[in-house]
Amino acid sequence: MIKLGQGPDTLEPITSGARSQIVDIVKGIAIILVAFGHTAQGMMHRGWWNSQKAFFSDAFIYSFHMPAFFFIGGLFVMGSITKRSNRRFAIDKLKTILYPYILFALINVATGPLIDRFKSSASPFRWNDFLLNLIDGQASWFLFVLFVCLMLALLTVRVPPWLRFLGAALVGMTPAFGPPLTNQVLRDFCFLAAGMWVGTRIYRMEGMRKSTAALGFIALAALQVAAIYLYGPPTRWTYIELGLTGTAGLFLLAKLLDRHRIGDGLAWVGRASLAVFLLSNFPQGATREVLVRIFHTHELWLQLLLPTLFATLLPAIIWHQQDRWRLRWLFQWPWP
Repeated sequence: MIKLGQGPDTLEPITSGARSQIVDIVKGIAIILVAFGHTAQGMMHRGWWNSQKAFFSDAFIYSFHMPAFFFIGGLFVMGSITKRSNRRFAIDKLKTILYPYILFALINVATGPLIDRFKSSASPFRWNDFLLNLIDGQASWFLFVLFVCLMLALLTVRVPPWLRFLGAALVGMTPAFGPPLTNQVLRDFCFLAAGMWVGTRIYRMEGMRKSTAALGFIALAALQVAAIYLYGPPTRWTYIELGLTGTAGLFLLAKLLDRHRIGDGLAWVGRASLAVFLLSNFPQGATREVLVRIFHTHELWLQLLLPTLFATLLPAIIWHQQDRWRLRWLFQWPWP
């Protein structure tokens, strides 16, 4: 949990609990895939990358990278609630999840007149639309849905973990109904419930043999690739299965990279995952415009990799320097 008064190296963006190198590596990989996915979608919207050619990477990434964040979000919920009162848990989530959700919705509105002309599409600003999007979670769906899922976790804290997960999975596979927020919560709560069920047992991965992790990762990666290649993007029925297998594969890959320089770099990014999520669209868009307006190139790999690189690195630097630059208020409520 993000606590006021902690240094940025001990903060746990988006999730709660003790520091774990493997968990941080998973978050690093997942948030890099978020930045890559947004970059790829921007290219497809502009017609720079044929959507048929981009189909596999887009469907593959989205089959597991957001479920991984919800799973991680559930790992330390029980410990956080046990250490604090229910009321304190809810207040902390208001300060560290709902507050940046609202703040960056306002920042995006304030910067709109400056950057809308660089977007592939932009709608005229209307206060009614903005407030409705803010209330129903469309201003930034992930943080809002995560907050609602954590409140559901709080309400169901006395339910046996296996029963909570089973109920969430069954509900998550029902046909879509109601507003988008309802569907997103019902679809993704099962991953948070799975994380709550696993809990601190995730630390047992520290003792896993790397040969076992390698074999498991290869098997799960092959399953994920084959499923997407043969059946296309996950449906309501397969999203849970592929989300869980993909998340398990990420953890096995993180075990392989643990105590390696690459793993250390990914963990550094993972600790800054909240900042990358909130800020990445600014350096991403700026890099894209520099490539187009100064270097006059739509070259595929440059437009894919450089915006993704800067969208990851610059927010991560800001996160790790937030105390020195007095920017902590960007990521959590600045007063007690």
